[in-house]
Formats: sequence, C-alpha cells, structure tokens
Amino acid sequence: MPVSDLSDLRRSSTRGFTLVEMMVVVVIIGVLSVIALFAYRKYEHAARNAEAEQFLGAIRVAQESYFQSFGQYAGNANPSRWPVSVPTLQKEPWDPVGDATFQQLNVSTPGRVWFQYMVVAGRAGENPPGGAPFRPGEVDNRPWFFAAACGDFNNNANGAVCNTQATAEGSRLSYFETSSVRPDIARFNEGQ
Repeated sequence: MPVSDLSDLRRSSTRGFTLVEMMVVVVIIGVLSVIALFAYRKYEHAARNAEAEQFLGAIRVAQESYFQSFGQYAGNANPSRWPVSVPTLQKEPWDPVGDATFQQLNVSTPGRVWFQYMVVAGRAGENPPGGAPFRPGEVDNRPWFFAAACGDFNNNANGAVCNTQATAEGSRLSYFETSSVRPDIARFNEGQ
C-alpha cells in the first residue's frame, strides 16, 4: 500500500462527527431533558400535594377530637383562612396567632406551607355556605365542618382565595378538601 493511501486512511479514521450525527445527538439530549423536566415537575407537585393531604388529615383529627370534647366543631360559617393569601412562588410562614379556629384546633406545621388552609364549621340546624361539599339533607340537624387547602403552583390565579372547589377550578388553584361527612380527601389539581 503506498504511503499516500495510508495517510488518507489515517485521516478518515480520525475525523470528527458529521453535522447529521451532531444534530441527532442534540435532539436526543433535548428529548431526554424534556422527559426529565416533566418527571421533576410531577415529583415536585406530588411532594406539595403530600403536605396538603397530611395537614388536612391533622385538621380532621383535631376537629373530631374537639367535637368529642365540646359537642361541636371548631370554627363557624365564616371561613378561617391561613396564611392570609394563597402561596405562589415560595412557601408562606405558618403562624395563625390571631385566628381563633386554628388556635382551638391546635394544629401547626414545623415551618412554612405551600397552601392556604381554610376551615368552616356549623352547629346543628345551621346551613353550610353555598358550594360546601355536602349533599342535600346530609348535615341537617347535626354539626358539620369542612376544611380545604388551596395552592397556586403555576402562579396564575391572580390572588384568588381558598373557598370551594368551584371557585378553585375557576381561578386555576389546586384544591384539596375533607369534611365531617366523608373522611377521604377530594383533590382537584390545577392543569389536570
């Protein structure tokens, strides 16, 4: 084999990627990063949702304990909400010092929260507010309560407050709810 053929062979075996090969690598990396981003967002939402479910469970246990002690649920038909606004881009501190309902329930969290929590309660014969999670006649002549958690993960709710699921859906909030009638936690996640 002549020397010039050897140098051509050596040059062709040491050349870099072609443009097409480089584009394929970039596309593969892009697809993998999009998949990783969606997986991370799903994990992040699941972690935030776990906070709401755990804390609503604690509120439910505290309400049932309060009912066993006093024969009624803590709070009234005027919703108690804490924090004052629905957290958006960062957690809000949990410190409802001036809120009698949360003080009576003695529920707290060791730090900041991703959700605004709301508690509404009524005595026997008192009608729940519109949008409450009760079927007709379900709470007639008996005390009742419901508690909700609202979060704004996408920062698109324009200052909405935690109210009922219909309000949450209209304002694009994530919404979780439990009540004296049903022990499970109903969920509505924004964007789903």
